[in-house]
Amino acid sequence: MSPSDVQTLNAARLIHYISSHPMQACATLLLLVLVQHIIKAIATAYKPGLRSTPGPAVARFFPLYRPWRLAGGDAPGFYRALHERYGKIVRTGPKTVDISDPDAVSVIYGINSKFLKSAFYDAFSPIHEDTTMPSMFSVRDPSTHQALRRPVAQKFSMSSIRAMEPFADECTQIFLDAMRSLQDNPNPDPDPIDLGAWLQWYAFDVIGAISFQRRFGFMEERRDVPGVHAWLMGSRLVGKFLAAQPFVDVPDPLRTIVEYTQECIDEYDRHPVAEHGARPDFLSWLRGEAAKGKPMPHRDLINHLSNNLLAGSDTTAISLRAIIYFLVKTPSAYEKLRREIDDADAAGKLSEYVTYAECLELPYLQAVMKEAMRCHPGVSYPLERIVPAEGATLCGVHLPAGTIVGVNAAVIHRDTSIFGDDAAEFRPERWTEGSEERVKSMERHLMTFGYGSRTCIGKNISIMEMGKLIPQLMRHFDIEWASECPEWRVETFWFAKQHGLICRLRSRTDKRV
Repeated sequence: MSPSDVQTLNAARLIHYISSHPMQACATLLLLVLVQHIIKAIATAYKPGLRSTPGPAVARFFPLYRPWRLAGGDAPGFYRALHERYGKIVRTGPKTVDISDPDAVSVIYGINSKFLKSAFYDAFSPIHEDTTMPSMFSVRDPSTHQALRRPVAQKFSMSSIRAMEPFADECTQIFLDAMRSLQDNPNPDPDPIDLGAWLQWYAFDVIGAISFQRRFGFMEERRDVPGVHAWLMGSRLVGKFLAAQPFVDVPDPLRTIVEYTQECIDEYDRHPVAEHGARPDFLSWLRGEAAKGKPMPHRDLINHLSNNLLAGSDTTAISLRAIIYFLVKTPSAYEKLRREIDDADAAGKLSEYVTYAECLELPYLQAVMKEAMRCHPGVSYPLERIVPAEGATLCGVHLPAGTIVGVNAAVIHRDTSIFGDDAAEFRPERWTEGSEERVKSMERHLMTFGYGSRTCIGKNISIMEMGKLIPQLMRHFDIEWASECPEWRVETFWFAKQHGLICRLRSRTDKRV
């Protein structure tokens, strides 16, 4: 019998066995698949380089170990505890390693780094016409990132940001008026206010105005606007889904953002060009660039504008809440900042609405902002990157190509070798009293807005909003903690969102506009 005849006979016998014993055949197949997965898991767990990396034993074998641990919403605590126990390099999954080494930051994220973003970021891509669009944030290929960035880079320049200030000023006035009206009650003390919610509404309304010259209306209506509320609440859940990627689909909030963006574009296009005037918002500017012979594909237009909303609302709101929280919890810093603002005001150095340029001349304010974002970075997950083809040596361990590595801002921001022995404390003076070399080192390792070529392009817009609102708020109000709870509550699912910033505001009557 020839070899081919033997193969045919064996195949026939196998088919007969399966048809005669279906349950036993299925059980055998499942057992073989399970054995195959176990063998693969063991091989991966003890892969050269990774096998010598310390970490929880279960993390070596199970990719769902990390999502399971992160499901409770305490990512900063989880990662800090791992590094306290295992050191600067910790294995958190079969192919995943977390790094907390200052020397590794520039290697992984530097301008010329070959470490590309992982598939984790795919979930941040907006959805248009049932397909995902890699955004400047989510795209992994460096050349594609540059191609997306190039047409809009000018709009994020300092001169363009200054032109956007009136949008923030309008929202600031609405905010201040609301705070005053909420004090009108028969009680001797003003009622407590959920200031965290108001700061969220402020950030959303500002980015809406900057993007489309159209506020969402949160502050005017003093509530989560119907329709937008679903998006606002849904976006808070995005990180929960991200933890399980790639096992789930992209969440619906991203689709809702794109639909809202399209609605704003349609409204703009329904009016004649002459009606728009000299609008400095993003949509009008992009349409103007098209009229000058620099057209942008509609898909890219949707991409950039929706990305503005994705990147420019929650992150700014989180940082604003952090600034207020740490100030009211640190009376010495609060008084020092208020004195700086009052002195500048008395000297005629502040306009009716504090300008971006003026806030940059308030050194303690800038120190407070940096320190608050250091103590509470908006994103408190590792910024994942993939080890390139040649492999990489990090923390003395040679990691094979394809390993996913990342540094978590919530961990590196507490590194005492960078920020001092009191790195766990809120102390703005570290930014004003240290040596020039020490301050530069701290600034290099401040990862609130990312790092290197992938630093958030809208960083200065966020800083502009914070730098203008905080001094304006402190000029007009005294702020104190009014919650029954001694601390706020933080849930971290990608964004480190705070809850319970309950404060009491009292007007400083001599500072009313």
